[in-house]
Amino acid sequence: MSLLIELLERTKPQLTPTEQVEHLKNKGVSFNYLSEAEAVDYLSKNNNYFKLRAYRKSFQKYIGGEKDGKYIDLDFAMLKDLSIIDMRLRYVLLSMSLDIEHFQKVKLLKYISESDNDGYEIVSSYLSYLKECDDDISILGKPYASLMNEIHRNKDSDYCGGIIKKYDGHYPVWAFVEIIPFGSFISFLKYCGEYFNEKEFIDNFYLLKDVKRLRNAAAHNNCLIHNLLPNTANHKTNFKVNRFLSNPKFGISKDSRTRRMSNSAVNDIVTLIYAHINIVSSSGNLQAQGKSLRSVIDCCYKNIDYYKGDDTILTTFDFLKKVVDNAYEM
Repeated sequence: MSLLIELLERTKPQLTPTEQVEHLKNKGVSFNYLSEAEAVDYLSKNNNYFKLRAYRKSFQKYIGGEKDGKYIDLDFAMLKDLSIIDMRLRYVLLSMSLDIEHFQKVKLLKYISESDNDGYEIVSSYLSYLKECDDDISILGKPYASLMNEIHRNKDSDYCGGIIKKYDGHYPVWAFVEIIPFGSFISFLKYCGEYFNEKEFIDNFYLLKDVKRLRNAAAHNNCLIHNLLPNTANHKTNFKVNRFLSNPKFGISKDSRTRRMSNSAVNDIVTLIYAHINIVSSSGNLQAQGKSLRSVIDCCYKNIDYYKGDDTILTTFDFLKKVVDNAYEM
C-alpha cells in the first residue's frame, strides 16, 4: 500500500492551460509582459506546457523566507521568448549538421579515390573489423550485426533501397557511405583515419561525436537551451575548439570561455559551429549558414530587456554572438 501511495504522490495530473498558468503563478512566474489570458491562449494554440516550462532551469529560485522555492524575476514572456529562439536555433543547427555530414563524406571519398584503394577493399576491411568486434566478448554490443540489421531494414526504402539491392553486400565506399546511419559513418571515418594513417579523419571523428549529440537532439525536436547554467557539461571542450576560441579577435577572456563552455548546450553549439567552418568547403554554404545564425542571434536580442539583471542569459547570448560574428565574418 505504501508503494501505491508513493506512486500516486509522484503522479502529476494533467492541467488545463488555465490551470497551467495558475501553477506557474504559484511558482513565482510573473505575467508583466504578457497577460494571463494571452498566456492561456499561447499554451492552447502554440506550445505545450511541458516543453515551455523546461526553460525555467536557467533561472534561480529564492532560498528561505516566504518566497522559498519560487523563481526570481522569471516572467512567462521569457519562457516564450527562449522557446522561440530555441526552435529557430534547432532548425539552423540541424541544417548545419547535414552540411557537415555531406562535406565530410565528400572529403573522405576524394581522399580514397586518390589513394591506391579501389573503394571496395576499405569497406570489406571495415566490415571484417566489425565482425571481429562482434566475436570479442570484451566489446559491448554487436556492431556488425547492428549495422547489417539497419541496412536490411532499409532494403525496401524508396530512398536507398535501390543502392542496397544493387550491390547486395559487396559495397564500394561511395555506395556504403550513402546507406549507413550517421553514427556508423563516424565510426567508419575513424577506421579510415587509422587505416590510411590520416590524422585529420581521426580528429574529425571526435568533433563529429559531439555534432551527433546535438544533431540527434535537434532532429528529435528536443529543447537545446533549456538550461544555460554553468557546470552542466559532462565532457571537456575539444582541444581544437578551445584553441579556436582563444584567438584574441574573439575578445573572450579565459574565465568567460571556461565558464560558458562548461555549459553542455553551449559547448555542443560552439563545437558544431567550429566543425562546420572547418569541414564545409563551400563558400556559398558558409555564407548562407552564417546569415542564418546571425538571424538567430538577432532573435536573442529582440527582447533582451526581459533579461536585464540576469547574468546567465545575458552573458550566454553575448558569448554566442562573439563566436558567430567571428566564425562567419564576411
